[in-house]
Amino acid sequence: MNDLQLTRTALLWQLLSVVVALLPHVFHLPYWITFVVLLCIAWRLMVYLGRWSLPSKWVKTGLVLAAGVGVLASYKQGGGISITVALLVVGFGLKVIELYHRRDALIVLYVAYLVVATSFLFSQSVGAAVYALFALIIVTTALMSTNISRETRFTYPLKRSVLMLIPAFPLMVVLFIAMPRFGPLWEVGLDKSAAKTGLSDTMTPGDITRLTRSAEVAFRVSFSGSVPDQTQLYWRAIVLNDFDGRGWLNDGKPLPKFTPTKRAEPERLFRYELILEASQQHYVPVLDYPVLWPRELNLHRDMTLSSGTKVVNREQYPFTSGVVNNLDVERELDDFERTLYLPAGNEKAKQLARRWWAETETPDGFIAKIQQYYHQGFHYSLTPPPLGDESVSDFLLNTKTGFCGHFASATAVLLRAVGIPARIVTGYQGGEWNPYENYFLVRQYDAHAWVEAWFPEKGWVRLDPTAWVAPSRVEAPADETLSTDRAFLQDSALSAWNISNNKWIMQVRHRIEALNYGWHRWVLNYHHQQQGLLERLLGGVSPLKLALFLLLPFSVVIAITVALSLNARKVAPLNPVDKLIVRLSTHFAKEGLERQTGETVSDYCDRLARHRPDDASHFMQISAGYERIRHGQGNDPELVVQLRQAVVRCTNARGGLFARLCWWG
Repeated sequence: MNDLQLTRTALLWQLLSVVVALLPHVFHLPYWITFVVLLCIAWRLMVYLGRWSLPSKWVKTGLVLAAGVGVLASYKQGGGISITVALLVVGFGLKVIELYHRRDALIVLYVAYLVVATSFLFSQSVGAAVYALFALIIVTTALMSTNISRETRFTYPLKRSVLMLIPAFPLMVVLFIAMPRFGPLWEVGLDKSAAKTGLSDTMTPGDITRLTRSAEVAFRVSFSGSVPDQTQLYWRAIVLNDFDGRGWLNDGKPLPKFTPTKRAEPERLFRYELILEASQQHYVPVLDYPVLWPRELNLHRDMTLSSGTKVVNREQYPFTSGVVNNLDVERELDDFERTLYLPAGNEKAKQLARRWWAETETPDGFIAKIQQYYHQGFHYSLTPPPLGDESVSDFLLNTKTGFCGHFASATAVLLRAVGIPARIVTGYQGGEWNPYENYFLVRQYDAHAWVEAWFPEKGWVRLDPTAWVAPSRVEAPADETLSTDRAFLQDSALSAWNISNNKWIMQVRHRIEALNYGWHRWVLNYHHQQQGLLERLLGGVSPLKLALFLLLPFSVVIAITVALSLNARKVAPLNPVDKLIVRLSTHFAKEGLERQTGETVSDYCDRLARHRPDDASHFMQISAGYERIRHGQGNDPELVVQLRQAVVRCTNARGGLFARLCWWG
């Protein structure tokens, strides 16, 4: 049976299912893979039309080798699971050109289910879920058509598939509610996180600029109660203590856990819930200084938080933070040697700092001097000119144009040059407020870097030199400030249009993002609410109640499905031409002339002709046409149309609508 040739309908559904399964992967896989799959579909259509032939064994072998080499070349910098997905998709497409027998079709369709499932590795939005459901129906329809050996109308397998899948949806809901959530058996990493998303534990002045090219979501935050001002939204992620003359980094040693014996006295406390996207990193951004945090996260002595394992899935965390401008926690634990060290080089910058210190001789006066200097000809830009080996001196004395990383790095060097401990903090600043779900959306282009300096009477104090040069950067969402810069979202043209400040577009975008936020918060993180919901539904959770909760819906659905199946077997479906005769009998039943049990169509038409002589010719046409179709020439389309027209004339019905209803019904 698997060697049977595919019908025309089955082949068309096969090709459609391939296209539907491919679409979610178009934007995150190399574009040539999409071209190859579409070329294979076109090749198979040409074979169907009789213009080309199926490829030979050598041609198929050459295509497979070329595709494999192409995938490896496209991911020569590393790609993680994306390489596997790319190989799967390109192999899936190549298999299309040899679609001929049912066995080949089954292989393609089984892989199509897997290709649809892999789309969730790249997007888990509500739109992706709805599309995956649509794709599931299309692939199942193709599978249904493959197992129908006769030619059918194109929509027939779709109708059968939908009816077959309907009983599965309530069972899916029950399983979603009741089944416990288990962690993955393995962890996978996507290369997109390394390329577009997330900070790293090193920073050269241009690194933060790279993230402004991406509109990828970093995290979402909803506050309980009062909400901080835009200028207070400093999301600390990584503290960089070491400077090598050009860039900032950590020494690579694991940060020790830290439990403060005394708490900072925050000006205000804020409670919030943070939904963090997968970053493939350990860090967890947190608003200023955490006061309460989940026990699975580690607090370090620089008051940053990290996860014990890399964040490879979307995670949800509750926090309480204090929004402060300075921190005084366990002074004796701070390593001032690291935060004062400056390597050789950048001598002009150091001399400039020492001259300013000689003029002011106080930390406050020195900082005011730096701030005043930045007001003299410095510019904030996402496309600063390149810097030489003496990067800090070159920036301060020559280019005077940079992004947050440039200003933060130069300021920290100036502070260290006069004996003030300083370090770089990277994270995110601000966020876009969504009024429909009341949460902040923080994207990668909100990435930011600033300075923390140590003063004996104050502790670690936040200094943001970017705010001195471009105060609008911290007073308004980043997209409003950066949208006029040509480098903003340079790698995401579609996102740049989507982030438009057009009021109508912004409202639509906010509504879609609010829908996704609700989806992420409740559906994708359901395991956080599962226990409480089950207790409310069942009045307490026990093995017996859970078993009944699962068995009862399954039993009801299975019983209904079996009953409908048995009933369908008892009543054989009518042939379209028989439906026309039923329509004729139903019409004349109003006059007491319905067709009698056992009465042939010919005898019934003779009786109707005697009752209505003026239409006798039409009744004879119905009788003759019916006999020819049922006992002679089968469902000849032309004969069916003539029979339908004769029935319409006899019943005085509206021809076009009635004919379509009879045929498609």
